[in-house]
Amino acid sequence: MLLALYAVCLVVGVLVGLAGVGGILIPPALILLSRLEAHTAMGTALASLLVLGLVGTWTYWRMHCIPWRRSLPYFLGGLAAWPGALVNALVPAEPLVVLLACLILFASFCALRPPRQGKHSAFWLGSGGFCCIGAITGLLAGMTGAGGPVLSIPWLVAVGMPPLVAVGMSMPYQIVTAVAGTLGNIQGGHVDFSLLPALCALETLGFAAGAVLARRMETGRLGRVIGAVCFVLGLILLLRAL
Repeated sequence: MLLALYAVCLVVGVLVGLAGVGGILIPPALILLSRLEAHTAMGTALASLLVLGLVGTWTYWRMHCIPWRRSLPYFLGGLAAWPGALVNALVPAEPLVVLLACLILFASFCALRPPRQGKHSAFWLGSGGFCCIGAITGLLAGMTGAGGPVLSIPWLVAVGMPPLVAVGMSMPYQIVTAVAGTLGNIQGGHVDFSLLPALCALETLGFAAGAVLARRMETGRLGRVIGAVCFVLGLILLLRAL
Protein backbone atom coordinates (compact mmCIF):
# COMPACT_ATOMS: atom_id res chain seq x y z
CA MET A 1 0.00 0.00 0.00
CA LEU A 2 2.82 2.41 0.81
CA LEU A 3 4.31 1.93 -2.65
CA ALA A 4 0.96 2.88 -4.18
CA LEU A 5 0.80 5.92 -1.90
CA TYR A 6 4.29 7.01 -2.92
CA ALA A 7 3.35 6.61 -6.58
CA VAL A 8 0.31 8.86 -6.04
CA CYS A 9 2.49 11.52 -4.39
CA LEU A 10 4.86 11.44 -7.36
CA VAL A 11 1.92 11.79 -9.78
CA VAL A 12 0.46 14.65 -7.73
CA GLY A 13 3.77 16.50 -7.97
CA VAL A 14 3.75 16.01 -11.74
CA LEU A 15 0.18 17.33 -11.99
CA VAL A 16 1.02 20.43 -9.95
CA GLY A 17 4.08 21.02 -12.11
CA LEU A 18 1.99 20.66 -15.25
CA ALA A 19 -1.15 22.58 -14.33
CA GLY A 20 -0.80 24.05 -10.83
CA VAL A 21 -3.42 21.68 -9.38
CA GLY A 22 -3.44 18.15 -8.03
CA GLY A 23 -2.70 18.49 -4.31
CA ILE A 24 -6.31 17.67 -3.48
CA LEU A 25 -5.54 14.03 -4.33
CA ILE A 26 -3.16 13.64 -1.35
CA PRO A 27 -5.78 13.48 1.46
CA PRO A 28 -7.88 10.72 -0.17
CA ALA A 29 -4.71 8.81 -1.07
CA LEU A 30 -3.60 8.85 2.56
CA ILE A 31 -7.07 7.87 3.79
CA LEU A 32 -7.38 4.96 1.33
CA LEU A 33 -3.77 3.74 1.10
CA SER A 34 -2.11 4.40 4.47
CA ARG A 35 -2.61 3.19 8.00
CA LEU A 36 -3.45 6.71 9.15
CA GLU A 37 -6.75 7.64 10.79
CA ALA A 38 -8.74 10.20 8.76
CA HIS A 39 -7.88 13.25 10.91
CA THR A 40 -4.17 12.46 10.81
CA ALA A 41 -4.32 11.69 7.09
CA MET A 42 -5.82 15.13 6.41
CA GLY A 43 -3.32 16.88 8.68
CA THR A 44 -0.33 15.10 7.14
CA ALA A 45 -1.59 15.83 3.63
CA LEU A 46 -1.88 19.55 4.34
CA ALA A 47 1.61 19.65 5.87
CA SER A 48 3.09 17.93 2.80
CA LEU A 49 1.70 20.66 0.53
CA LEU A 50 4.04 23.22 2.10
CA VAL A 51 6.97 22.11 -0.03
CA LEU A 52 4.90 22.21 -3.23
CA GLY A 53 3.81 25.73 -2.27
CA LEU A 54 7.43 26.82 -1.82
CA VAL A 55 8.59 25.33 -5.11
CA GLY A 56 5.53 26.64 -6.94
CA THR A 57 6.01 30.13 -5.48
CA TRP A 58 9.60 30.23 -6.72
CA THR A 59 8.50 29.05 -10.17
CA TYR A 60 5.68 31.56 -10.59
CA TRP A 61 7.73 34.38 -9.05
CA ARG A 62 10.27 33.86 -11.82
CA MET A 63 7.42 34.12 -14.33
CA HIS A 64 6.31 37.43 -12.73
CA CYS A 65 2.80 36.05 -12.11
CA ILE A 66 2.39 36.97 -8.43
CA PRO A 67 1.07 40.48 -7.60
CA TRP A 68 2.46 40.44 -4.06
CA ARG A 69 1.05 43.69 -2.64
CA ARG A 70 -2.42 43.18 -4.09
CA SER A 71 -2.52 39.57 -2.85
CA LEU A 72 -1.72 40.36 0.78
CA PRO A 73 -5.38 40.30 2.00
CA TYR A 74 -5.83 36.95 0.22
CA PHE A 75 -2.80 35.53 2.03
CA LEU A 76 -3.99 36.92 5.37
CA GLY A 77 -7.37 35.24 4.84
CA GLY A 78 -5.54 31.94 4.44
CA LEU A 79 -4.63 32.07 8.13
CA ALA A 80 -8.17 30.76 8.70
CA ALA A 81 -6.67 27.33 8.01
CA TRP A 82 -5.53 27.34 11.66
CA PRO A 83 -9.04 27.48 13.18
CA GLY A 84 -10.12 25.12 10.39
CA ALA A 85 -7.62 22.56 11.67
CA LEU A 86 -8.89 23.05 15.23
CA VAL A 87 -12.43 22.37 13.99
CA ASN A 88 -11.09 19.24 12.27
CA ALA A 89 -9.95 17.89 15.64
CA LEU A 90 -13.42 18.39 17.13
CA VAL A 91 -15.54 16.90 14.33
CA PRO A 92 -15.97 13.12 13.82
CA ALA A 93 -14.14 11.63 10.84
CA GLU A 94 -17.22 10.68 8.79
CA PRO A 95 -18.57 14.23 8.18
CA LEU A 96 -15.06 15.44 7.35
CA VAL A 97 -14.59 12.67 4.79
CA VAL A 98 -17.97 13.56 3.22
CA LEU A 99 -16.90 17.22 3.05
CA LEU A 100 -13.58 16.20 1.49
CA ALA A 101 -15.39 14.03 -1.06
CA CYS A 102 -17.64 16.96 -2.00
CA LEU A 103 -14.61 19.22 -2.48
CA ILE A 104 -12.95 16.60 -4.69
CA LEU A 105 -16.11 16.27 -6.79
CA PHE A 106 -16.16 20.05 -7.10
CA ALA A 107 -12.53 19.94 -8.26
CA SER A 108 -13.55 17.31 -10.80
CA PHE A 109 -16.26 19.59 -12.18
CA CYS A 110 -13.82 22.52 -12.39
CA ALA A 111 -11.25 20.39 -14.22
CA LEU A 112 -13.77 19.01 -16.70
CA ARG A 113 -15.50 22.38 -17.20
CA PRO A 114 -12.86 25.03 -16.36
CA PRO A 115 -14.39 28.34 -15.28
CA ARG A 116 -14.01 31.12 -17.81
CA GLN A 117 -12.65 34.44 -16.73
CA GLY A 118 -15.64 36.37 -15.46
CA LYS A 119 -16.38 40.06 -15.44
CA HIS A 120 -14.25 42.11 -13.10
CA SER A 121 -15.92 42.54 -9.72
CA ALA A 122 -15.12 45.68 -7.75
CA PHE A 123 -15.74 43.93 -4.42
CA TRP A 124 -14.24 40.48 -5.00
CA LEU A 125 -11.07 41.86 -6.59
CA GLY A 126 -10.65 44.39 -3.79
CA SER A 127 -9.00 43.86 -0.41
CA GLY A 128 -12.24 42.77 1.32
CA GLY A 129 -13.14 40.27 -1.39
CA PHE A 130 -9.65 38.80 -1.53
CA CYS A 131 -9.61 38.37 2.25
CA CYS A 132 -13.04 36.71 2.14
CA ILE A 133 -11.97 34.27 -0.58
CA GLY A 134 -8.79 33.44 1.30
CA ALA A 135 -10.57 32.96 4.62
CA ILE A 136 -13.39 30.71 3.37
CA THR A 137 -11.14 28.47 1.29
CA GLY A 138 -8.46 28.48 4.02
CA LEU A 139 -10.99 27.35 6.62
CA LEU A 140 -12.03 24.44 4.39
CA ALA A 141 -8.37 23.60 3.74
CA GLY A 142 -7.70 23.35 7.46
CA MET A 143 -10.78 21.19 7.97
CA THR A 144 -10.07 18.70 5.18
CA GLY A 145 -6.36 18.92 4.31
CA ALA A 146 -7.31 19.53 0.68
CA GLY A 147 -5.37 22.77 0.27
CA GLY A 148 -6.95 26.14 -0.45
CA PRO A 149 -6.08 26.59 -4.16
CA VAL A 150 -8.54 23.92 -5.31
CA LEU A 151 -11.40 26.27 -4.37
CA SER A 152 -9.76 29.68 -4.52
CA ILE A 153 -8.40 29.41 -8.09
CA PRO A 154 -11.85 28.82 -9.72
CA TRP A 155 -13.32 31.52 -7.48
CA LEU A 156 -10.66 34.07 -8.45
CA VAL A 157 -11.07 33.27 -12.15
CA ALA A 158 -14.85 33.52 -11.89
CA VAL A 159 -14.65 37.06 -10.47
CA GLY A 160 -12.28 38.29 -13.18
CA MET A 161 -8.71 37.33 -12.29
CA PRO A 162 -6.60 36.04 -15.22
CA PRO A 163 -6.12 32.25 -14.81
CA LEU A 164 -2.30 32.31 -14.84
CA VAL A 165 -2.23 35.04 -12.18
CA ALA A 166 -4.81 33.16 -10.08
CA VAL A 167 -2.60 30.06 -10.14
CA GLY A 168 0.49 32.16 -9.33
CA MET A 169 -1.24 33.79 -6.36
CA SER A 170 -2.33 30.37 -5.10
CA MET A 171 1.24 29.17 -4.62
CA PRO A 172 2.27 31.50 -1.75
CA TYR A 173 -1.32 31.20 -0.49
CA GLN A 174 -0.74 27.45 -0.23
CA ILE A 175 2.30 28.15 1.95
CA VAL A 176 0.11 30.20 4.30
CA THR A 177 -2.66 27.60 4.53
CA ALA A 178 -0.17 24.73 4.93
CA VAL A 179 1.75 26.45 7.74
CA ALA A 180 -1.33 27.78 9.56
CA GLY A 181 -3.27 24.53 9.19
CA THR A 182 -0.30 22.41 10.25
CA LEU A 183 0.16 24.47 13.43
CA GLY A 184 -3.47 23.74 14.29
CA ASN A 185 -3.10 20.06 13.42
CA ILE A 186 0.04 19.75 15.57
CA GLN A 187 -2.03 21.01 18.51
CA GLY A 188 -4.43 18.13 17.91
CA GLY A 189 -1.63 15.60 17.31
CA HIS A 190 -2.81 15.00 13.74
CA VAL A 191 0.44 15.11 11.75
CA ASP A 192 2.51 11.98 11.03
CA PHE A 193 6.06 13.34 10.90
CA SER A 194 7.54 9.92 10.13
CA LEU A 195 5.72 9.78 6.77
CA LEU A 196 6.06 13.46 5.91
CA PRO A 197 9.65 13.56 4.51
CA ALA A 198 8.93 10.87 1.89
CA LEU A 199 5.72 12.59 0.80
CA CYS A 200 7.44 15.97 0.43
CA ALA A 201 10.41 14.51 -1.46
CA LEU A 202 8.25 12.62 -3.96
CA GLU A 203 5.89 15.55 -4.54
CA THR A 204 8.87 17.84 -5.20
CA LEU A 205 10.48 15.33 -7.56
CA GLY A 206 7.19 15.00 -9.44
CA PHE A 207 6.84 18.78 -9.63
CA ALA A 208 10.25 19.06 -11.30
CA ALA A 209 9.27 16.42 -13.87
CA GLY A 210 5.89 18.08 -14.45
CA ALA A 211 7.51 21.46 -15.08
CA VAL A 212 9.58 19.87 -17.85
CA LEU A 213 6.60 18.04 -19.36
CA ALA A 214 4.44 21.19 -19.26
CA ARG A 215 6.13 22.46 -22.41
CA ARG A 216 5.06 19.39 -24.38
CA MET A 217 1.60 18.42 -23.11
CA GLU A 218 -1.82 19.74 -24.10
CA THR A 219 -3.36 21.28 -20.97
CA GLY A 220 -6.95 20.65 -22.11
CA ARG A 221 -6.44 16.90 -22.25
CA LEU A 222 -4.60 16.96 -18.92
CA GLY A 223 -7.54 18.77 -17.31
CA ARG A 224 -9.91 16.04 -18.45
CA VAL A 225 -7.65 13.36 -16.97
CA ILE A 226 -7.42 15.22 -13.64
CA GLY A 227 -11.20 15.69 -13.65
CA ALA A 228 -11.86 12.01 -14.25
CA VAL A 229 -9.45 10.93 -11.49
CA CYS A 230 -10.99 13.41 -9.04
CA PHE A 231 -14.49 12.22 -9.90
CA VAL A 232 -13.62 8.56 -9.25
CA LEU A 233 -11.78 9.30 -5.99
CA GLY A 234 -14.50 11.65 -4.75
CA LEU A 235 -17.18 9.05 -5.48
CA ILE A 236 -15.20 6.30 -3.73
CA LEU A 237 -14.72 8.46 -0.63
CA LEU A 238 -18.38 9.50 -0.57
CA LEU A 239 -19.66 5.92 -0.89
CA ARG A 240 -17.11 4.73 1.68
CA ALA A 241 -18.20 7.39 4.20
CA LEU A 242 -21.93 6.83 3.64
